[in-house]
Amino acid sequence: MKLFIIILLLSCMYLSAIDLHLPLSAVQNATSGLVLIYPSPSAASSNAACSFAGIETSATYLFSMEDLPFYNFHAQYKYRDFGFHMGSSFLAHPLYKESSSMFTLNYTHHQFTIGSSIRYLYNMVEEYHEDSALLVDMGLLWHNGNIATGLSVRNVTHSQFLEEQLPIVYLWESCFSITNKSRLSVGLEKESNFDFAFKIAGRYDVHKVLTILSSYQYEPDRIGIGAVFNLKDFSICYSVRTHQYLSLNHYISLNYAF
Repeated sequence: MKLFIIILLLSCMYLSAIDLHLPLSAVQNATSGLVLIYPSPSAASSNAACSFAGIETSATYLFSMEDLPFYNFHAQYKYRDFGFHMGSSFLAHPLYKESSSMFTLNYTHHQFTIGSSIRYLYNMVEEYHEDSALLVDMGLLWHNGNIATGLSVRNVTHSQFLEEQLPIVYLWESCFSITNKSRLSVGLEKESNFDFAFKIAGRYDVHKVLTILSSYQYEPDRIGIGAVFNLKDFSICYSVRTHQYLSLNHYISLNYAF
């Protein structure tokens, strides 16, 4: 029954379903999309100015339904003051498919980093529609000691899908290092035609091999929690996040840092 409801929503409300802005890793699932609190290559998908070298893959069944697998792959490389990122996502169902491929370039000068992403979005609802769109995202990041602040805008080009404008999403985030082992992030997300969503996330490094992440989002109310297990250059993250009406979102990610 839940699967039928989701497919019905995706089919009948296609514009709000396009470019779902789902978490692209277990870390983002745990932190409600706040990416400065725990750096990972997939962070560039949220803010194009983020540059954390490595390779990251993740997988999930959306809302615990085996008919909705969601896969992600991200790779990022830094050369001097430049960062290069490539990422892809694929959401599959016999009635609904959505894929996204992106390339990001950013540049760091002293305390500031500016970046831009080009995304190719493809969406298909069986026997209903099939279309694609090219979108551009922009991001700005500022570091000053124990404080980092980022601002990003998705779809600055006001790109369209089926002759209707896709959502424009604004995300502001500030991250504070409270102690050597703990951090706190706060953020605001605003999507066109929707109210502001307030987010807060915490991080605590229990041990060099274990980090705990947690978050809360208001409007809509959602809670996320995750654990990161570190082993030299590799890390594995497992996280869950609540939903107002659907089952938990379980994510797992594997990350290799250069």
